[in-house]
Amino acid sequence: MRRIKCCCLVALLFAALGCSHARYSVANLPPEFHAPHHISARHVDLSKMTRNSVPTEWLQPGDTIEVSIVTGVEEGATPKWNLLVDNNGTIDVPLVGPAKVSGLTPTMAADRIRDTSIQKGIYIDPKVMVSIEEKRTFQISVVGAVNEPATYEIPASNCDLLTAITMAKGVSDEASRYIEIKHSPTTLSDLAKTAPVTGPDGVALASFQSGTPPAMVNLDLGQLESQPPGALQLYDGSVVNVMREPKRMVSVIGLVTKPGQIDMPDGEDLMLMDAIAQAGGTTLSIADKVHVIRTLPGQAAPAVIEASISDAMSGGPDNMRLAQGDIIRVEETPSTIALQTIRSFFRVGFSAAVPGI
Repeated sequence: MRRIKCCCLVALLFAALGCSHARYSVANLPPEFHAPHHISARHVDLSKMTRNSVPTEWLQPGDTIEVSIVTGVEEGATPKWNLLVDNNGTIDVPLVGPAKVSGLTPTMAADRIRDTSIQKGIYIDPKVMVSIEEKRTFQISVVGAVNEPATYEIPASNCDLLTAITMAKGVSDEASRYIEIKHSPTTLSDLAKTAPVTGPDGVALASFQSGTPPAMVNLDLGQLESQPPGALQLYDGSVVNVMREPKRMVSVIGLVTKPGQIDMPDGEDLMLMDAIAQAGGTTLSIADKVHVIRTLPGQAAPAVIEASISDAMSGGPDNMRLAQGDIIRVEETPSTIALQTIRSFFRVGFSAAVPGI
């Protein structure tokens, strides 16, 4: 089977060489044919992700707070109410009416309720107390190449991609640098009706998404610095899918000991001499000429890149970075053919001179 695969590779190689006119040395290789530096999620500093968080004491839509009002004329226990901050950042306080509390601390919210009640002539000098009963949480599913895929409950005030990946105990060894985020259609509909996240001054926070985000976000962890504010923000029902690294291979044929396909290391680059070494090295020590056949995605005609083993071994640029799907052929030259002929001559001559061989 391995011999058949190698024969197929040789046929493919000659077909490529025969129909292509794009031939380069490593030194004059156009930028579009350079193999990209391979980055996986394990090699990315995730701490550089933009964070989307607000202090936990700032009230936001979806939080439940406890409100009590002491006027001094109560008979019995002081009345207390558990009130939900609605999508507009407002609570409806019994007798007092609506009060905007989004972005305020409990103390500031108590002062606002007190001032509102006095302005409306409901109370003269009430003592208002506000405490956080329950912060809003989001259900976030983390799947794919993470160590502990599951659905996690994350505080809405600190719900971003880094928090979700941290909850899932980080990315696994097979994680790629690409992440897909899907937002719930129901949540997106609700977001369109929800007031933006604000601080005590009432100004919307720049680090949070303004408006309704797209239903799907595709991220490249290798380009975190280019992500706009809010791109890494998660919402109730969001699904984070850390994509797995696809298997990458190159083929090494020609004057090597073990021709065939070689797996490229996960999350790392593979250099020309490393690939030849994994193929058992060259069969002839004087072999030097190498052709690397590289085809760009979407293009039928490959490029033929000529490299020198001696240059690569001396630390020169010919020890090039390889790309997925490359075919590396250690070529025959007049020198290697001459050496093989001499070896065959002496082998045949020696065998004929010794009976039984």
